[in-house]
Amino acid sequence: MLNLALIPLILIISTIIILIGGYIVYRKVRRGIAFTIEKSAEFASEQQQKWDVKEKQKKHPEILQKGLKTYSNLTENINHLPENWQNALEPLSQIARNILDEVEDEAALEASASAGIQTSKKLNAVRAFFNHSLKALQQLTQKIRTDYKAMDAEDTEKARQSITVIKADLLRHQRTLHKGRKMDFDVAMDVIKARLKK
Repeated sequence: MLNLALIPLILIISTIIILIGGYIVYRKVRRGIAFTIEKSAEFASEQQQKWDVKEKQKKHPEILQKGLKTYSNLTENINHLPENWQNALEPLSQIARNILDEVEDEAALEASASAGIQTSKKLNAVRAFFNHSLKALQQLTQKIRTDYKAMDAEDTEKARQSITVIKADLLRHQRTLHKGRKMDFDVAMDVIKARLKK
């Protein structure tokens, strides 16, 4: 008689355990699906942004496209270096990025203003940056990346001197851009003053 009374109790307890286990599995599956959807959306968004950037860059002059690709390579080289070399090269990378951003902004404005091919004033002002300085910085970062483990004190000193020379060159290009910006502002102010006098 006692055995017959235990059977419904065992069935109720088993049902409760199965329901709790099913609920836990359901929550884990639901959380996994939500996580997968969220990560897929993030990945799709990142890919869309990369494609948008590439499409926008295709409208830029060829020299600017090559410069952006060179900059991408040099940042990858810097990211694979030890911290002391990263700290030494990061300011140069930042100056180069600022120059590229300024030239790219002007090129984007010109591309949106007209469908014809325009020659950017800023691009022409710093053409040597693209032809020499940026390539030199990229080659330096590549050389340091491949040889930093085998560099002795003399090689390290030569690399640091090269960093100093390239930094001075990048700053010169940056000043050239700022000088052009100041001149444009002065011209705009002269035009405004002339119109106010009328």
